Amino acid sequence: MASVTLVAGLVSSMFGLFCVVFGLGSSQWFRVRAPYFQNDIGLMRHCDVVTSYCGDMEHLSSIVEADYSAWFRSVQTMYLLHCVGMLVSLVTYILYLVRFLDYKGSFRFLTLLNFLTLAAGIYAVTFFDLNAKKFFGVTSPILPADCSTLGYAFYMAIVGCCFSFLVLFVSAAEAVQAVELLRNMQNRLTIWTTPYTLFVDQEV
Repeated sequence: MASVTLVAGLVSSMFGLFCVVFGLGSSQWFRVRAPYFQNDIGLMRHCDVVTSYCGDMEHLSSIVEADYSAWFRSVQTMYLLHCVGMLVSLVTYILYLVRFLDYKGSFRFLTLLNFLTLAAGIYAVTFFDLNAKKFFGVTSPILPADCSTLGYAFYMAIVGCCFSFLVLFVSAAEAVQAVELLRNMQNRLTIWTTPYTLFVDQEV
């Protein structure tokens, strides 16, 4: 029977991957309603509200400020790595549950992977939150403060990071449990294989 931590890791990975993929494919990260620029913008696609045209980010220079295009690419890359990490974590948990992998010796690697995945996700959402207006050139003082707001896909990405943290916590707990189990087994083997000598006091 699968342990509670394995099931919790699997469920957290599933929900986290759903949130991350939704954020990756959505254009609702940043909503701009300026007089001459009305777009819904995501990390990988954007939609023009007026013309209802939606496209990918192949023409990045026409959407992102030239001075910040490299930084925006870094956010895209980190969030994509976050998505890949969540996918690998989900597949790994499935393989654990069907006993295709020996999880007792590999949870430390999975914990490291989940830590890097969480770090990439936190970098992406934090950097996007702090620089979104600079990315898309809506920092002009003549524009109203509410002309640009963060969309619901951005908050879905944050929820995905929360699930990623849960996956990290579960995998770390399982790794600690596996290490303790291996230590106990090693101690038992050491006791069983240690030669001993029976000393009998003899009167001389």
